[in-house]
Amino acid sequence: MRLYKFLTLAALIMVSNLLCAQETIQNIDSALTVLKKAHQDTSKVILLQRIGAHYNVVHLDSAKAFLTQGFDLANELDYQQGRWINLSTLGVYHERKTQYDSAMVYLNSALKIVEETNSTKGFATVLNNIATVQIRRAEYQDALKNMFEALKAEEKLGNQNGIAQAYNNIGIVYYYTANYDKTTYYLTLALEIQEELGNLDGLQNGYNNVGAIFEYQKKYDEAIASYKKALEISRKLGDQKQEATFLSNIAQSYTNKGDYVVAESIFRESIEIKKEIKDYNGMVNGYISFGQLLLKQEKLKDAKQYLEEAIQLSKKYDSKVALREAYAALAEVAEKEGKFELSVTYLKDYITLKDSILNEDNARILAETEAKYETEKKEKEILEQRAIIAEKDLEVRQKNNLMYGGFGLAFILAMLGYLFYNQQKLKNRQLQKEGELKSALAAIETQNKLQEQRLRISRDLHDNIGAQLTFIISSIDNLKYGFKDMGEKLSGRLSRISSFTGNTIYELRDTIWAMNKNEISFEDLQTRISNFIDKANIASDAMKFTFNMASEVNSQHTLTSVQGMNIYRIIQEALNNAVKYAEARHINVVISEVNERYLIEIKDDGKGFDLAQVERGNGLNNMEKRSRDIDATIKIHSVFDKGTTIILSLLN
Repeated sequence: MRLYKFLTLAALIMVSNLLCAQETIQNIDSALTVLKKAHQDTSKVILLQRIGAHYNVVHLDSAKAFLTQGFDLANELDYQQGRWINLSTLGVYHERKTQYDSAMVYLNSALKIVEETNSTKGFATVLNNIATVQIRRAEYQDALKNMFEALKAEEKLGNQNGIAQAYNNIGIVYYYTANYDKTTYYLTLALEIQEELGNLDGLQNGYNNVGAIFEYQKKYDEAIASYKKALEISRKLGDQKQEATFLSNIAQSYTNKGDYVVAESIFRESIEIKKEIKDYNGMVNGYISFGQLLLKQEKLKDAKQYLEEAIQLSKKYDSKVALREAYAALAEVAEKEGKFELSVTYLKDYITLKDSILNEDNARILAETEAKYETEKKEKEILEQRAIIAEKDLEVRQKNNLMYGGFGLAFILAMLGYLFYNQQKLKNRQLQKEGELKSALAAIETQNKLQEQRLRISRDLHDNIGAQLTFIISSIDNLKYGFKDMGEKLSGRLSRISSFTGNTIYELRDTIWAMNKNEISFEDLQTRISNFIDKANIASDAMKFTFNMASEVNSQHTLTSVQGMNIYRIIQEALNNAVKYAEARHINVVISEVNERYLIEIKDDGKGFDLAQVERGNGLNNMEKRSRDIDATIKIHSVFDKGTTIILSLLN
């Protein structure tokens, strides 16, 4: 029995999709960083589409989330261009996943928007992508029609890259229809433009397609050389689907050349990539081609395994042409194994499927013929009706002349009414804006009054209570020096009162500092903490205090005054506890940012304590309460003789 030669054109010639859907981003990390900080505007819609298109090439499973987000944002902004570019690229995503029905749903939705907005670029893009799916489905006449329409749009735009892609895809369709002269003509035009532009994506498709022509002409060395150029470019672009396809093409050329050992190695490499990226259509084609290679080498068991896997995938994804060829190859495997009844069964399946495909094609041709006949019949009826309409047209015109005068008067009255309505509407809009302006001014005035009241309270605290506390300290110090011979107990008590009053003044100043600010930036907080640390270093010779704010922390990022004050108080409390109880040599304060959270770490190398057994005083309780007040978490970790670490965590 003769082996049916399975040379899948879908594997030999790849249709180049829309440029923006295949063009990769050179620095994707930078693009993702920009996306994270981008405003909810039209530029973010376009950026989401570009990132989705990038992942369509390099990591298909990541693409859909970005494209869906782009489409949703375009809907929110009522941005028509954003809608169709994301829908069209979603269509490309599903085409690459071999989900052709889903691809057409997205692409037809994109085409509808393009038609409504009359976008020339949109026509070129969407029609080209629709034609790609039609080629996958072997709907070549429909694909060719759409590709010529896309070419017209690209020529209207003067887009040389788009023109080159259109030439390339038209050449591919002619290849499928076995018109090799036109194939060579259009592919050559495309390759010339892509070489002039230096477009890697276009060049890889061009080299691949030229290789297919050499393949058809049985110039296998030239075909391999051209395929390898395409392979090198696909690896530069990180396009694994194209890489697997070009490897398969190279392996097929080595097979046709008779170099089976090299072909087998390259086929295996290609199949592994297709499995990794879940290219099911490519896996079907690869399994069949590889199975036929193994059959040529009389490796019947392995050949049978790959062909049966191809049948399972073909049935699952409704690939009738591939299923037909797998049955033909399995029939020959069964014959070589001496299983003639099984061979006949496979041949029957092959013939049945072949007839089914032919019947589907015939049904489509009959439907087109019937539609053409009905169209001609309708045109004849239209011509007959035109004669009747022409006779009545004169009568209608005379009646219309009388009607036009009435319509003209009605139109003038309607215009006057419309102008009056617009004037009233404009007046109402102005009144509404005036009302909004008055409300805004009132809100600003209220805010100013609140600010004035806040400043007055802080001045009173500073000038009156602050002055009174200072007077108390001075009076106590005078009492101490005036009564030098007083008891040690009384002197200690006066010292404690003086120290408490001094601390109260410091806390009062910190409170005034927070009250005077609606927001506290990390720069303000850094300055305040640094001053506190400097004073602590001056006051203590035995301990070394250090403070550091990491470079990744945005010093201009603002906190509410409540957040800023509580963070400052927690740091103060932690440092005071360390000074009183830790007997430490070094105490370090660090502010950093990790996983979108701000971390404030206070660490000492003191004697430590057992958190479960230590009596919890006001210090620890106050720190925990302050952290809850600002929706933060606080963790305390202490080990005997190794010190204590307190970590405050706050969402940025």
